[in-house]
Amino acid sequence: MMDDITIKTALVARTYLYRIFQMTLGDDPTEELLSTMFSDTTKEALDCFGGAESDVYARACADLGQCRAAYEQDRASYLEAAKRDYMHVLVGPHELKAPPWECVYLTNERVLFQEATLKVREAYRGENMLPSQYPHVSDDHIAIELDFMVKLSEKAQAAFEAGDTAEYRRLLKAQRTFLTEHPLVWIDRYAADLGEDAPGSLYSCIGMLCAAFLPIDVEVIGELLEGSEGE
Repeated sequence: MMDDITIKTALVARTYLYRIFQMTLGDDPTEELLSTMFSDTTKEALDCFGGAESDVYARACADLGQCRAAYEQDRASYLEAAKRDYMHVLVGPHELKAPPWECVYLTNERVLFQEATLKVREAYRGENMLPSQYPHVSDDHIAIELDFMVKLSEKAQAAFEAGDTAEYRRLLKAQRTFLTEHPLVWIDRYAADLGEDAPGSLYSCIGMLCAAFLPIDVEVIGELLEGSEGE
């Protein structure tokens, strides 16, 4: 049984990591983002889940450590390389080899706003949320799906702090359902494509780290739910 301190630590750490993943895959790289990503705080958040029996997660964390070393050796050059890689893997104008939309991986068609997109939108609406640029963006972009996880995680934290066990458990279950029905269905393939398109880059590293973390988080959610039974 987890004690309150362990639960709070897990809730804070997972929210933090989802935000790091979301910002990296959704925003232009900046010095502020990189300094946050390669901070001791990020390492501490990752270490919270280091007990999981996952060689993939361990390798991904080690790769992030190598990225941090390269960044600390020459921050200006690393930022410029990250900006180039960001344009290459997430913006274009060329056809993206690692398209960041769920529907593309589910259908193998490079057409946005498909049935898969609508299912993701239904999940957002179920929590009274929609992307800020709706309806001009495809709701199933990886950064938007991760942002949804951030917001649900933040709400779960607030419910736990308020002692609202019913809402806390509902939000945890909503996160687990969303993860298993959406990001986890395609994140492995997306991460592999990032690795092939930009090997050794920040984005290859974050893709693999995100893909390694998500299944661990499903297990963590299960443990959090077990810890709140009978309250």
